[in-house]
Amino acid sequence: MQFRVVHATGPDMTTQPQYLKLPPVPPLPHAVRSRPLCLAELTSPTFGDVPVETRLGVVDHQGNYQMKMWGDPVTENPGVGDTEIWEFYNTTIDAHPMHIHDVGFEVVNRQGIVISDQNTDAGTGTVRVDRGSAPRPPAPWERGRKDTVIALPGEVTRVKATFGTPGQFVWHCHIVEHEDNEMMRP
Repeated sequence: MQFRVVHATGPDMTTQPQYLKLPPVPPLPHAVRSRPLCLAELTSPTFGDVPVETRLGVVDHQGNYQMKMWGDPVTENPGVGDTEIWEFYNTTIDAHPMHIHDVGFEVVNRQGIVISDQNTDAGTGTVRVDRGSAPRPPAPWERGRKDTVIALPGEVTRVKATFGTPGQFVWHCHIVEHEDNEMMRP
């Protein structure tokens, strides 16, 4: 392919960039529920604190989390038309690009967390929001609808989505090695 830049043969009818405006994105409705979810890792019993596997799981009302496998029963099954806030509690030392299939979401905010009673041999622990930390709004490039968000270590990342179609919404880390290593849930 070759581009040839030549003198204009007529008036330029394009809009100058400084006058371009994106259409407003209508906000999503009020959420009917929040789902606390966790990103956690198992360590090697042989090599000490070396992470060997990352997984996803659920957090109960007391803040206790438990890792799940792909084949475990479905724990996230939103109703058609429901708007939910999913809270990704990242208990690992890595940032994870979290993706939810077939839905566009808004990044709500991020906030520091406190992790305790962590048993990386069993994939369990306790997590709660750090009451001394204030929620941070999304960065400018995170505004609008997204299908992937970076969940930073030691933080909860909150996203809001409306699930407008029936079915299951697979969610996973978008790092291929993590997807293949049980960091994916139906």
